[in-house]
Amino acid sequence: MNFENLKQLDYDISYKISNIINSTSPIRKFFQIITITGTAFFWFIAIPIWYYLFNGGDEAITFGFTTFLMLIPVFILKQSIRRSRPDFKDTSFGAVIFDEWSFPSGHATRSTYVVILMAFYMPEFIIFWIFWALLMIFSRLILGVHYVSDIVAGILLSTLSMIILHYIGWIPTIPLDISSKLP
Repeated sequence: MNFENLKQLDYDISYKISNIINSTSPIRKFFQIITITGTAFFWFIAIPIWYYLFNGGDEAITFGFTTFLMLIPVFILKQSIRRSRPDFKDTSFGAVIFDEWSFPSGHATRSTYVVILMAFYMPEFIIFWIFWALLMIFSRLILGVHYVSDIVAGILLSTLSMIILHYIGWIPTIPLDISSKLP
């Protein structure tokens, strides 16, 4: 299979996913709301609230730092690759589009590092965060603002970045016995 065939397959699968739910369905509205929770703006508002509610804390600072830091590689890749968003995108309320480029997905990048960090900070809620991340990723496909490959690239970028940040000591280490903290 050559590159053009892969691009066509990516387009076809992404198009089919975006048409699973009718544009007037209340379920689609749900995904339009969910997608908002994956924006950097949402997290830049949520993090100070988190910091205030929990009287400070390294967790909120790490989240803020990571949210800011992860904007950089996503921006560089989007500006370098300049892959246009799908022509079947839903631009109605909730389809959050801050730029015209789709690769990699910033929402997939964010949802991945949120799950990774929450595994450290709130392991008892990890099932919730994984479920949220899956809804987030699926919302981007349902709304037609990303291709499947954009999502995969965002997940890989975030995972690799978190491994590097962990290796250089900028994010926490995994507790030796996390089994006692899991549900």
